Amino acid sequence: MKNKSVLITGGAGFIGSHLIDLLDKDNIEYKVLDNLSTGSTENIPTAISKNCFLPGDVKNYSLMEELIKSASCVVHMACNVGVKNVLANPLETIETNINSLKHIAYYCSVNKIPLVFFSTSLVYSSFVEKTVLFSEEEQIHGLGFHPVSIYVSSKKTGELICEYYKEQMGLNYIIIRPFNMIGIRQKSESGMVVPSFIRSAIKYKTINVYGNGYQTRSFSDVETTVKLLWDIIGKDNSYGQIFNLATTEKSIPIIELAKMIREILNEPIKINFIPISQVYGDSYRDVEFRSPSLAKLKQFVPAWEERELRDILTEIIEYEKRIANSS
Repeated sequence: MKNKSVLITGGAGFIGSHLIDLLDKDNIEYKVLDNLSTGSTENIPTAISKNCFLPGDVKNYSLMEELIKSASCVVHMACNVGVKNVLANPLETIETNINSLKHIAYYCSVNKIPLVFFSTSLVYSSFVEKTVLFSEEEQIHGLGFHPVSIYVSSKKTGELICEYYKEQMGLNYIIIRPFNMIGIRQKSESGMVVPSFIRSAIKYKTINVYGNGYQTRSFSDVETTVKLLWDIIGKDNSYGQIFNLATTEKSIPIIELAKMIREILNEPIKINFIPISQVYGDSYRDVEFRSPSLAKLKQFVPAWEERELRDILTEIIEYEKRIANSS
């Protein structure tokens, strides 16, 4: 896909900005569309200087139609994301995550443009008792009603929309189910655990753990992950497939994550336990275990170096310290 224009929706966000860094290094042309509701132009200085950034919303369907016509591939990341954001805007989540994708998938189908749709690993979240790795072949089901279940359902519906347009109009799609990615430039405002822990520890000398802290998660280095994503996009046999996107199958209890951050900072950080219902309401059900099977991914992309979690956290902490000291 070298020297072709890639349209990235939501590209000023955390994952999108790291994908742009990769495309810049490889001299691949792209356009970025973002309404900056959660993204920032500070994340994409090169795109700004190259006039590759378009401020706009995926719900502007006439704009999307024109942009897709001139693209060679659409990487659709734009969505309402983050527990706190979804809680505050459940109906906006439906409009952005479902209706916009319906139009994007249609325009891609009509113009024969490949579509890479970012779903979520939360589609597996109804398996609250599971302690084995999630594979792409899992049957996925709904949660009880809660604003977060609207987000999950919107992503499941998005996957069905892609499959519908493949059957009806020959849409060439890839569905991505990303697991927890971490790295520099990730925001904490939407409830992302690693930047939330690190910034609270640096600023307030406390870390607030929701629940008992025994929930386990896997954490992947975002820079390595976007390389894997680009490898997938570049392979013809990836299309029509669903991929878990992560760099590791290893998981860690959230309480151990908090302790590791405290150890790296080497400061007397207090760890507080907050009832999860106090934060997200009585109807919220947290997922006790979420870690991907990467067996399928390994069939499609070359082997990659798996960075140690402590090394990734150390890099993020040093970055956050520099930001804190400069403000």
